[in-house]
Amino acid sequence: MTDKALAVDAIVKIFEEGTQRTEVLRGVSLDVAPGEVVALEGPSGSGKTTLLSIMGCILTPTSGRVQVAGREVRATREDELREVRRQSIGFVFQQYNLFPALTALENVEYALNVKGVGGTAARAKAEAALTRVGLAERLHFLPRDLSGGQKQRVAIAAPSPAPRASCWRTSQRPTSTPPSAPRRWSSSASWPRRSPPASSS
Repeated sequence: MTDKALAVDAIVKIFEEGTQRTEVLRGVSLDVAPGEVVALEGPSGSGKTTLLSIMGCILTPTSGRVQVAGREVRATREDELREVRRQSIGFVFQQYNLFPALTALENVEYALNVKGVGGTAARAKAEAALTRVGLAERLHFLPRDLSGGQKQRVAIAAPSPAPRASCWRTSQRPTSTPPSAPRRWSSSASWPRRSPPASSS
């Protein structure tokens, strides 16, 4: 797992509420190589969001191992998990989550500021990231003046300058062709299984 940008091994996630026990993920393993694009597919309720949240160091698995850029994150402290998320994970939201009062450039700059990059370095990295997604002519546009596809590209540019591993979640088709065809991974193997409530005596 050490040569992977992102890797999970034998992940199990069980949610318990009262007497209800829901096994959402059962022994899921997945490796993502540096620079690889992976599309996570599966029907509603099959555990996609739970798996992405575990891979993004937001949820902790019931059992199994998670590595980000070669670093084991299963047993690290919460402050260390925050650092892993800040430095190595990028999230792209299907509703963009852009600040309406900030331009495209400022939105990406802000994301870099959160990661500890500031000043002229942040400005240069933000311009480069937006240029890579085809928005060099829209740097100073507010979100309300951008199309849906352009806003999605700003959302993609925001985490792209720094992290080595990214978790992507979007319900929309991409507005441009990806650099390579994504490897598709089905979550059907992790189909949720519910156990009946414990009988009361």
